[in-house]
Amino acid sequence: EIMQRIRDLLKPENIITGVSIRDIRFPTSFEFHGSDALHKDPDYSAAYVIITVEDIEYKGHGLTFTIGRGTEVVCSAITALLPLVIGKSVLDIYTDFATFWHSITCESQLRWIGPEKGAVHLAVAAVVNALWDLWGKLEGKPVWKLLCDMTPEEIMSLIDWQYLSDALTKEEALEILRSKQSMRSKRIEEVSKSGYPAYTTSVG
Repeated sequence: EIMQRIRDLLKPENIITGVSIRDIRFPTSFEFHGSDALHKDPDYSAAYVIITVEDIEYKGHGLTFTIGRGTEVVCSAITALLPLVIGKSVLDIYTDFATFWHSITCESQLRWIGPEKGAVHLAVAAVVNALWDLWGKLEGKPVWKLLCDMTPEEIMSLIDWQYLSDALTKEEALEILRSKQSMRSKRIEEVSKSGYPAYTTSVG
């Protein structure tokens, strides 16, 4: 099981020691790449995060997508989250991801400015994406395969159910995951062979 492997791999002393934040922008507005009726001159950009962990050679890289002006706001929001991230044990995070998610989206003061929407939500995404990237590196597999290799119970432990349980109970979700397990190997084979349709954006 994934959770047992991560317990064997990590120690409580593997704490997050640094979070580097970068404001990266590309001048796609020069030729209107990626523009639409409302966003007529986007400069495709990212608030980019690099997480460093004590005694771990790998770093976690994550980003959240922006379109130019305002990226500095997201970077500032990431900075505001740092007291909730620096010093945290990645072992504790990965074995109880739902609690960590709740701690950074429902912090008593930051939640006033929208941790589940807007710039703060984008900031949370960059941090969480970096943590997932690090977990995949520790396991030596892409994040999609990391998720595929989890048991239904392990997947359930990742989710903060605060706003979901009115529409879908934990028991219902667990039953759905268990009912699809027999198809897992076939679907992994299909994705490995053919890839997965997704939205992509490239310049030119």
